Amino acid sequence: MMMRTIIGIDVSKNKANVAVVTDLVVVKELTISLDLLGFNELKHAVFQFNEKAEIVFEATGVYSRRLEYFLQQAGLNYHILNPLAAKNRIATGSRLRKNDQRDARRLAITEFTEQLEPYLLAYKQNPIYRELTDMNRYYDQLNEDKKRARNRAHRVLQLVFASFGASKGSFNFDTKLAWELLTLFPHAQIVREIGDLNALEARISAAHFKGMGARRIHDAARKLWKLAAQNGDAVPVTSDNTRQMEALAEQVLALEAAQDQQVVRMMTLGKSLPEFTLLQTIPGIGGSTAIRLISELGDIRRFDTRQQLNSYVSLDTTEIDSGDHQSARHITKHGNPHARRILYWTVILMLNPKMGNNHIRDAYEKRREASSSKKKLIVRQMDRLIKTILYLIKTNQPYSYELSPQSK
Repeated sequence: MMMRTIIGIDVSKNKANVAVVTDLVVVKELTISLDLLGFNELKHAVFQFNEKAEIVFEATGVYSRRLEYFLQQAGLNYHILNPLAAKNRIATGSRLRKNDQRDARRLAITEFTEQLEPYLLAYKQNPIYRELTDMNRYYDQLNEDKKRARNRAHRVLQLVFASFGASKGSFNFDTKLAWELLTLFPHAQIVREIGDLNALEARISAAHFKGMGARRIHDAARKLWKLAAQNGDAVPVTSDNTRQMEALAEQVLALEAAQDQQVVRMMTLGKSLPEFTLLQTIPGIGGSTAIRLISELGDIRRFDTRQQLNSYVSLDTTEIDSGDHQSARHITKHGNPHARRILYWTVILMLNPKMGNNHIRDAYEKRREASSSKKKLIVRQMDRLIKTILYLIKTNQPYSYELSPQSK
């Protein structure tokens, strides 16, 4: 029987603990730095014991990415574990005796029992998918920054121009126009001081906001005029809150523009991928949604079954039935939360009657009245959607409502 050597690596911020195990016997342990010197030391250890040694480690975000990239460049075989799988392997019943050295040993030793055959990466993704993932995570960071800026802006708005977004007939903050107007009129008194509706229209027109024709300018000016007249100021126009309101509105607009630019960059990079066009044949999925789905799902061809893709996204449900206790079923949420979020909003778009006919909406409408939970019903459609996506990409064919499986 061929001797099997497995190298377990516990990755931290700037270093990694390495345990070399041959046929369940620890033959060497060392600590390496996560730089070129440390990686060369690791490569030397691999060839010292067995050039076909298997390497196993946990995905620890940006820290393990350096190690993974080195292993790819060096052509070394590795098995990367998701954090939950690694946690279950490392847990030995006594967390009081946990340290990085023992974790490296446990990762190597459990690979013998959990992975009876050497792990081989059967499908290697094009590096473009990893790049798209990084780009989408930056998009999400911009979105979080925008949410924080909007929340701060709403607080300040209560002091300077509360009626702008609070009363009936006020401006919708989900539109770009609302934030553009706040950069010009961050305090209600500024509108009142203009004193003439025509002058107010001229002020808006001079800003040259994109998509603002004469009719929209007139309507916006009349609305501003009315809202400013009824506003109850909390601070004078000379307050620093006025400057803060203008700065926050500009920040929201800048972050929205940065998001739009990021999506354009993502589509430019990924437009050559065949699935980019295929996904857009599904009603409700445009270029932005398609490229963001690709960025989080990666190369879907690496999945053989829907269950594998489902597990990656983690739409599978938990079930605890023990004795007299039976828990409510809910999704585990162990997988990719970014992918789940995009899939959720994609389904919401597909349910819109304005979108073309699709089997997702048919299935939702059929079960809506009988379902006790709208959210659970949407999750079911998310599962149905990933099944459709997997089929279209694996068979390389566009979506067809006539050929789609009807809800049963």
